[in-house]
Amino acid sequence: MRRFVRPALVVAALALAACGAGTKPADQGSPGPLLHFVSPRMDAVYAMQTAKEMRDGKEVEIQVPPKLEVLFDLQNYVVGKDEAGKGQHLHLIVDNEPYQAIYDVTTGVALDPKLLTKGTHVLRAFPSAGPKDDKGALHHESRKHAGAFAWVRFHVGARGGDLAQEFDPAKPLLTYSRPKGEYAAGSPEHAKFMVDWYLTNVTLSKDGYRVAVTLDGQKLGDYAAWKPVVLEKSPEVGDHVIRVELLDRDDKAVTGPFNATERKFKVAERK
Repeated sequence: MRRFVRPALVVAALALAACGAGTKPADQGSPGPLLHFVSPRMDAVYAMQTAKEMRDGKEVEIQVPPKLEVLFDLQNYVVGKDEAGKGQHLHLIVDNEPYQAIYDVTTGVALDPKLLTKGTHVLRAFPSAGPKDDKGALHHESRKHAGAFAWVRFHVGARGGDLAQEFDPAKPLLTYSRPKGEYAAGSPEHAKFMVDWYLTNVTLSKDGYRVAVTLDGQKLGDYAAWKPVVLEKSPEVGDHVIRVELLDRDDKAVTGPFNATERKFKVAERK
């Protein structure tokens, strides 16, 4: 079943797709999820907008980021919130910011203007499991299916900045997913504390590429299988820092703007 955002936008969405909106996956011949960005359009340049504000008693013109919405084409996967406000969803990542959980693909998702600085930006997204998965996946675990990962590059004002030079979608790419935000001590997500990421253009093996995970300065291991890492001992109450990095067969960091991510998270006392 094909799910375009907003029935009123179907015609526009098809026109955008024809212009090369993003990386559209081929049908893999299996019932797994397929995801595609309909908008923003691939390598489109969106102009900065002009606004007026008062400065020192005078009205002046200023440049502000454009108002952009993300439109998805999601197939073979149902997203939405249950009565507890949880359920299957997408993880949407702007550049390398923490993901935003998307539970509704029938409408556009507005991007935070604060993140739309002048220059090149990359969006990445993939489906994620809900808390009660019939296949046993953990809550927020990424769906590791060919065609489930989508990305699109666009530019605000003009092409430029680090991502314009450093991001190469044809090279090995690690996309950080979890942990994120705040956990309640003893909650299901804390009790089975998961470290998860998404891989494209690379296969892990004991003698090849691996993913190194470090928690609070202590290395947890180099992982040669693409599956979630569930810690034997959950992090204690307090603030923590985790680092997830893609390594090559010589234990060297794989170049790329997203292949090493350090993220802060917190474990709070359960109320």
